[in-house]
Amino acid sequence: MNIVNKSLTSVLTTSILIMLAMSGLIHAIVPAKSPLGITVVVTHGEEQNVIENVESATFTVELVPAAPYLSSPGDQVKLAGKENVYNYKITAMSNGLDTYTLNSAVMAFDNLEGSPGLSFMQDDLPIDSVALGVTAASEPSSAQSSTIKVLSDGLADLSVNGIQGGDSVVIGGTVHGVDSVLDDGSQATINLADPLQSDMLAGDSIAEQQKFALVVAGVAISDPELPATATILVTATSEADTELLTNDETITSVFAPVGPSVKVYVRNATNIDNLTIPADEDTPVAYSSLSGEDFYNAPSQVSAVAGDTMEYAIVQLAGNTKTLTDVTITASVPLFTSLVPDSYKLNSQPTECQISDPPVSITCDLNSPGLESAPGTILIHSSAELTFQVAVDSTAATVPVEPVVSDKIPWTPGNPACWDDKAYPYQPDESNAAFVNSAWVVGECRGTEFSPIATQEKCDEWASQGTVYLGTGTQGLGVVIACK
Repeated sequence: MNIVNKSLTSVLTTSILIMLAMSGLIHAIVPAKSPLGITVVVTHGEEQNVIENVESATFTVELVPAAPYLSSPGDQVKLAGKENVYNYKITAMSNGLDTYTLNSAVMAFDNLEGSPGLSFMQDDLPIDSVALGVTAASEPSSAQSSTIKVLSDGLADLSVNGIQGGDSVVIGGTVHGVDSVLDDGSQATINLADPLQSDMLAGDSIAEQQKFALVVAGVAISDPELPATATILVTATSEADTELLTNDETITSVFAPVGPSVKVYVRNATNIDNLTIPADEDTPVAYSSLSGEDFYNAPSQVSAVAGDTMEYAIVQLAGNTKTLTDVTITASVPLFTSLVPDSYKLNSQPTECQISDPPVSITCDLNSPGLESAPGTILIHSSAELTFQVAVDSTAATVPVEPVVSDKIPWTPGNPACWDDKAYPYQPDESNAAFVNSAWVVGECRGTEFSPIATQEKCDEWASQGTVYLGTGTQGLGVVIACK
C-alpha cells in the first residue's frame, strides 16, 4: 500500500490533481485502466452561448504493482505417510488486475527419508498462480447498500479490473461476495451478495481475495523414535514486478502412527521401598501417577509380604490416530489377594466401578481428564489412568498330609466289617493276645492297636469327634489308630 501511495504521489499528482481536488479525495485509490477525463463548458458573448460537443482528452492510470497480502496459517502436525493441507488467503494490494506466481520450497527437513512433495490446489484443481483484481468506488455508497458504482476499465463486459461475479472482495476490512458486475465501457456497477457494513466513500478500495491450499505429500520417517520436521517456504510474487513478493514459512512436524495401547504398573503401597531391584538408571521408575506416586513394571521388581497393600495403575493411551469412544476396562484381582473396597480412582479422583461376584475382577469406564461428562471418551494424544488396591492375604502354613494308600475296607461307623480279622495284617496268637480288634486310621481299616479301649464303639466316638488316639503296644508294634 505504501508503494502505491508513493507512486501515485510522485507520478500522478499533476495529472489528477484537479479531479481529486473536486471530490475532496486526495487519499483515493485510482484504479488502473480507467479512462479519466474532464468536462469542459465554454460560454461566450452577452447571451453566454454554450459551445457544445467539446472533445475531451482522456488518459488512463497505469497499474502500480504491489506485493500481495498473504495469510499465515499455523504450523501443523501430521502422521508419517499422510498428506497435510495448509489453507491460505491472498489479497491484492495494488490498484488493478495483476497475476501472482505461487512458489513453494522445502527449506530444511530433519529425520525424514526425503523432501516431501508440495503442490498448490484451488477448487480441487492444481494451480501455480492467481489473478487478483482491484478497483475503487466512483461515488459514495451508504451502509446496507449492495450496489457500488465504479469506474469502467474501458471494456464493456461483465467484469471490471479483474473483478467479476462469484469473486470475493475486501471493502473496509470486511470480506463480501460479488453477485454480479456490469461494465458498459464508461461506468461499471458491482452488485454485492450481502450489504455494506458501513458507509463507503468515493475512492475506497475494492480488492479481490482468493483462497488456495498448499498440500504437503506424505513422507516416511527415518527413525520413528525421534522427532521429524520439514520447514516450508511459500512465496507469492507479482508478475508485473517480480521484486514485489510476500513470503510465509511453516514448520510441519511428522510423527509415526501410534495406535491405542494400555500399560500396567504396580507398587507396594505399604512399603514403597520394598523393591527386589533398586530403582536406578537401569531400572528406573516406570510411571509417575497423576497423584505423584511412583510405579514399576520390571518383572518381579516389586515385592510384598502377607498383609501388604499393593496398588495397580492401568494407563490407557489413545495414540495419535483418533479419539477413542466407549472405552471400558476390566482388570482381574490377583490370586491370594483381596480387593480393597472403594480404592479405585479414575485420573486420581474416586470413581464408580462394577465389582464381580465373587470380587475377582473390576470393570470401569475410562475418560480423559476433564471429560467426566463424556464417560468412555479418551481424546487423541491423551490418556486415562485407573488405580486400585489389593491386600495380600495372610495365610498360616499347614502340615502336609500324606495320602494313605490302602485296599482295605472303607470306614463306615458301626460297620463290623472294619473289625474282622481280614483287616488285620497278621493273626493274633498267644504272644500277642492283648491285641484287640483292628483300629480305624484316617478313614480306613488299617491294622490293630495294643489298647484295651480300641473298640468299635470307641472308634465310632472318635470318628464323630475327629480325634486321633496314639498308642504303642508292648510288642513294639507302635501302630497309630485314628477315627475320622
